[in-house]
Amino acid sequence: MCRETLAGGVIDKISAPILPTRIIDVGPLDGSIDPRLVETQNNSSGFYASLSHCWGPIHKRPLMTTRVTLQDRMAGIAWDDIPKTYQDAIIAIRQIGLRFIWIDSLCVIQDDHDDWLRESKKMGLVYENACLTIAASHASDSSQGCFFERSKQQNQAIELPYVNPTGQPAGSMFAVAMQNNYAEISPEFGPLAARAWATQEWLLSRRMIFYTKGSLVWSCKFITQRETGGSFHSTARNPRWKFIVEKYSARLLTNATDRLIALDGLRREMQKKTKDAYCYGLWKSGLPDQLLWYCVEPAQRSFSALDIPTWSWASTMHEIRFLNIKEAKNVCKDIRFNEDHGTLMIRSQMKKAPKIITPLNPNLESFGKHDDDLTPARYNTFMEEARNALQVSMTCAIYTDQVEALGWGILDEGERWTPSSDVFCLALMSRKAILFPTKESGEASKRTSRISWQEDWVMLLQRSSSSTDTYQRIGVGKVFWKSWFRDELLQQARIV
Repeated sequence: MCRETLAGGVIDKISAPILPTRIIDVGPLDGSIDPRLVETQNNSSGFYASLSHCWGPIHKRPLMTTRVTLQDRMAGIAWDDIPKTYQDAIIAIRQIGLRFIWIDSLCVIQDDHDDWLRESKKMGLVYENACLTIAASHASDSSQGCFFERSKQQNQAIELPYVNPTGQPAGSMFAVAMQNNYAEISPEFGPLAARAWATQEWLLSRRMIFYTKGSLVWSCKFITQRETGGSFHSTARNPRWKFIVEKYSARLLTNATDRLIALDGLRREMQKKTKDAYCYGLWKSGLPDQLLWYCVEPAQRSFSALDIPTWSWASTMHEIRFLNIKEAKNVCKDIRFNEDHGTLMIRSQMKKAPKIITPLNPNLESFGKHDDDLTPARYNTFMEEARNALQVSMTCAIYTDQVEALGWGILDEGERWTPSSDVFCLALMSRKAILFPTKESGEASKRTSRISWQEDWVMLLQRSSSSTDTYQRIGVGKVFWKSWFRDELLQQARIV
């Protein structure tokens, strides 16, 4: 299983893979020769490991290769100049028997933007072709290392007799005490798990050893288990795109402009298999549901020199989540990307929201008065979903002119949003909802006739200041009034 790549190819375990552009030659096991940076020739091959690690804050940045230091790194890197995390990783792969290791800060010229862009596009292949990835899971910078001191009690093993399935004695097995501190033995709780670049490193690496404070953890495409033998579920290898984005968006980036670049190696490998169109962090086959994301905290969109469009989750610098849209169907008649201009063209029903009130009133009483028999069912569903979706300060209520609530929304900028023009609801997905409520009659509860209504998931838009036929996204929401879109004509929305 570990030979299969994310793109569906199979790696030959006998033939060595093509080496990356630059690689660290760690030298012999005895350490008699200092490690050195090697620029590989075309199609030169070899078995190698890769390192996944935290760079740390600016004042604790790791050893790097620059245009000035390139030749020195190739001549040799003195052992005392190598930070502890790199030393520990080199010791580990020497013991395993590997001669090469790829370390990003040393194998990419850090002050050469063109070299960095070229190599960042190859990072997916670098991690996927590595025999093994060493993960410095609980080190927040390169000075802390992979190997952590443990108490004697932690290291004490107990020998137990082993009896085979036929009941015959067959030697011994050993057990060690499990750590009580779950965070210290789990990769997901280490500093590395908060690093955005680690997302593609963990997903693409075929085999990994996580060095946590209290345990070594092995993770490959077949199993994830601690050194004690206990296996557990690892979320780091879930290949569903919406799950990847939710995890990734919550992680930290040193440079905001890396928001999409740090996933580029992963998307390139996925695209080899799917052949799907990709644009600004979304896949065309996943639309329109991948457009139904919301911010966990107010969006900041002025940061990026990349000019990412508002309809992309990558236009914000905070954690995002996707709305729950189970059993819903696409109601868009056409969806098209224009990657050159960063625009999204959607042909669907669109209607102006008569009134938007922020924030959402948790004691809303006017919901559903246009249809009395649906009031309790729709109101309860409305409030439950709104509460579960986000903090109240990020929400709004969508009203009719008669001050009857049509549904709710989640605003990208939360309380910071100020209406500059009309708000439009663009229908993306829809489903029929059915409820069988009960009525109390004495001590017994009786089922009434079923109640049904339509739910429409919408993107909230405002006209762009540059054009009357161009829109910007301001949020997402849901409309519950089944007749609201009924007679509305299809429109073409150009979203930037």
